[in-house]
Amino acid sequence: MVRIPEPELMEDPTQVESYDKADFETAHSFLIRKFQDRLPQRFLPESILDLGCGPGDMSSRLYSQFPNANFTFLDGSEFMLDLCKKRIDTLVSKKRYNKINFKKELVQDFVPESTYDLVFSNSLLHHLLDPFEFWGAIQRSIHNDSFIFISDLIRPDSLNQTNQLVERYANNEPEVLKTDFYNSLLAAYRLEEVREMLEIVRLDQKLNLEPITDRHWICYSKPKL
Repeated sequence: MVRIPEPELMEDPTQVESYDKADFETAHSFLIRKFQDRLPQRFLPESILDLGCGPGDMSSRLYSQFPNANFTFLDGSEFMLDLCKKRIDTLVSKKRYNKINFKKELVQDFVPESTYDLVFSNSLLHHLLDPFEFWGAIQRSIHNDSFIFISDLIRPDSLNQTNQLVERYANNEPEVLKTDFYNSLLAAYRLEEVREMLEIVRLDQKLNLEPITDRHWICYSKPKL
């Protein structure tokens, strides 16, 4: 099935609100467990980039795991970034707030002042018309020992399969969220497409890529030998 791109930014207040209120507990808890399982032992990053932080559900989980790190939360949507900030505000003490940076910026325009020990991104790649803008931002943000963890959706084989996934996982959600999930599945990349991207940007020797559900893949740094 041919990929059908969707808008790069989620800026409709109704859509943002529905996304923020959606029940991602099962999926996000599962993704975080996969992330934790693949981290190097005794890994304590001093600096963390959350690329495409959205409304901050995953961001808050990251912060809870590494509360002493310096964080940059980046999103191109002001609505999303405001929601992320509100979530993080409930977790961060005033004396720690100088270590938290919220950046409203498009991923393709992001040039970090310094590299990060951990670069994390969930469900951003499928929003981009040009996927290499995403990988360029990743490469600009890492040093030799950075740990990278990326997760996103897998485009189904057919429209029928897409509809089945929407009914299976978003059946009880509002129509606006069902539509958003449907469009995101159509805009997602296939595993073989992501693998080809990694080869082109020469990250295939650095990163593992694997499917973890019928609709998600993860990509993460290979263990150091």
